[in-house]
Order: sequence, then C-alpha cells, then structure tokens
Amino acid sequence: MLFKNFHKILIFLSFFINTIEAEDIYKVEVIIIKFNDVIVDEKFNNNLDFSPTAITKLKENEIILIPEKFIDNALISSDLLDIEIEAIENDDSSNDITEIKKYFELYEYLDLENLNFLIGRLRWRENIEILDSLSWYQPLKAQDEYTYHYDQENNLSLYLNIYESRYLHLNLKAFVGQLDFDENITEFIDEDRRVKNSEINYFDHPNMGLIIKIDKS
Repeated sequence: MLFKNFHKILIFLSFFINTIEAEDIYKVEVIIIKFNDVIVDEKFNNNLDFSPTAITKLKENEIILIPEKFIDNALISSDLLDIEIEAIENDDSSNDITEIKKYFELYEYLDLENLNFLIGRLRWRENIEILDSLSWYQPLKAQDEYTYHYDQENNLSLYLNIYESRYLHLNLKAFVGQLDFDENITEFIDEDRRVKNSEINYFDHPNMGLIIKIDKS
C-alpha cells in the first residue's frame, strides 16, 4: 500500500514539476499572413532539406486547476508522503475559487495575447489575409528539436525551434505541404535567426509571412 501511494505521489510530483516549475519557459505567439495583391511568377527550384530528430506536436489546451496550498509549498515533501492522492482530488478547499490557480500545460494551443493588437490592424488591410494565428508555452530545446503545427485548411506546416547558443535563437521552417506526404517542398521559409526576448520578428516569403514573438515567462 505504501509503495502504491508513493508511486502515485511520484506521478503527481512529475506532473507538478513539468507544468509549474519548468525553467526557461517561453510563450510563443505566431500570426501567419498572405498578401492577396502579390502575384509571384518566380519558380522555386530548391527543395527543403529538413529532417528533424525530435518533434513535439501542439495539442488542444486543457486548463489545469491546482489548489494553492500545493503551489505555495504549504505542504512540504514529508507531508506529501502522508497524504492520499485522493485527498488532492477531493480536497474541499478546491471548491473555493480564491484558492485555485490556473495553469496551462506546455505545447497546448492558447489565444494570442501580446500580438492580439495586430489582428485587428491586419484585418483592416484589404490586401492581407490572416491564414492562422496561434500561441503556446514551451521550454528551450536542443538545436534539432522542433515544435510542430499543421494548418490543415491552408496546408501549411510550421516547425519552430528556440535554443540558446551563447545568444537566443529562433529556427523556423514554414512551408506549404507536409514532410511525410510531399517529396518536393519548394515553397518554404528556412531561417535560423538570433532574436531577443519580447522582440517581434517578421519572416517573409513571396507566398506568406510570419509574425513571431517570444516572451520568457
């Protein structure tokens, strides 16, 4: 019984650490646009050479509610060893909204926050079409690990990597099509750029543009 409870506590602590106490967490916000008045006669002959070693797919968000007493360390680790996991789930204090905080899991879709002001401005532009907008939280990664989003309606793939190599870098692969289904990908953005925290960056291509902002949490 003790081992069973300890196992449950380890699972809870793992979940707790991953969702709350992760270091170097960034909120990523992306707007993908298209210029409707731009006619491109250019032929793209280069193929995208890209084979990521690790991919994390974004997922639909679920709000996580955790009682404040667990967040504020009111219970020390020895207390956790003496508590049933059901006590966490059925704690009466969880009914008090003043003692609940909301946390979002990493890699879950969120609404725009810092770039939301641009949505209204872009919609007033007759020559600009907003193809997609999205946001999520993620940690820094190794240089060959990417976060992945696919816009099925517009057949657009987005691979984004945030890493540090002395400075903060954003590595972007955005293109029409999918790696697993399209052998020749000729319309793409492939750029590794040094960026700054909370800086708005624009990545341009004749067929699309991406506005990206990353903020350290």
